[in-house]
Amino acid sequence: MPFSAHTNYGRHDLMPGDLVEVGSAAEILATLDANGTLGSLPFMPEMLAFSGRQFRVSRRAFKTCVDDREMRQLDDTVFLEDVRCDGAAHGGCDRGCLIFWKTAWLKPAGAAAPQADCSKVAISERDLISLAERDGQFFCQSTEIINASRPLPWWNPRQYFWDLKYNRVPPVLFARSLFIAFYNKIASALKLPVWGSVAGCATTGNGTQPLNLRPGEFVRVKPLSQIKTTLDSEGKHQHLLFAPAMANFCGQVLQVRDRVENIVLEATPRQRKIKETVVLEGATCDGVCHRLCPRQSLLFWRECWLERVAAP
Repeated sequence: MPFSAHTNYGRHDLMPGDLVEVGSAAEILATLDANGTLGSLPFMPEMLAFSGRQFRVSRRAFKTCVDDREMRQLDDTVFLEDVRCDGAAHGGCDRGCLIFWKTAWLKPAGAAAPQADCSKVAISERDLISLAERDGQFFCQSTEIINASRPLPWWNPRQYFWDLKYNRVPPVLFARSLFIAFYNKIASALKLPVWGSVAGCATTGNGTQPLNLRPGEFVRVKPLSQIKTTLDSEGKHQHLLFAPAMANFCGQVLQVRDRVENIVLEATPRQRKIKETVVLEGATCDGVCHRLCPRQSLLFWRECWLERVAAP
């Protein structure tokens, strides 16, 4: 049977912990339209490096927040354990997004591959690279996330059932997230700060010298009281938000994963330069303040929120 978007391995039932194999380039190309997408979700050039390799499913990607605001719903999509985009085909984007995988691009580990129907392939690997960037405009899963999904309103009860059934969210974490979501709805209506927001009184940069951190170095996240002195009334430092999830890491010693110098802006084709910012190993958004979004986005850290320390 030809490999196509409709090939059924029971993959719609993939669960966290399942071992899967990414299809070959030929198999996956056979599922794509002329825009290099399946269900409007792009298969990016960076994903080709994972073809033929085995990974475990980390979470069902049935929903995602967009730029920490609205929630969107996706179908037949999963995340694989820490399989992130390196941005090589998108201007060196440093967001390190967890990649969305359509279940049609995966098969159970060790399963025989069906024959790819090459007669219906509408796109080549070279085309994928050409589509990724055109005249400074970028095309990736992040830029197309709105087109590849649909709104998921907070009152839809199925999403909460799916959190427990599919992503096996611990009941205590589930209850906490529901409480925060309820609180934030009331706070928004009353124009009050959302749960966990951190506001400061800074009006300009804090005047500290850049640390020029490099991957592999270790840092300690400063106490929240010190970080507040760098934030404006909206909880931002030079337009970068100190997100509620970041307070959980205050006082911890973490390793620098990478510098962040260029990012493709969510749901837009544009790129932005960033200064004095890094991402840290293990420091990802837990989704608790965003209706348990499973995306595990890397948190962006200004160097002024960190202090260099010796390796533990």
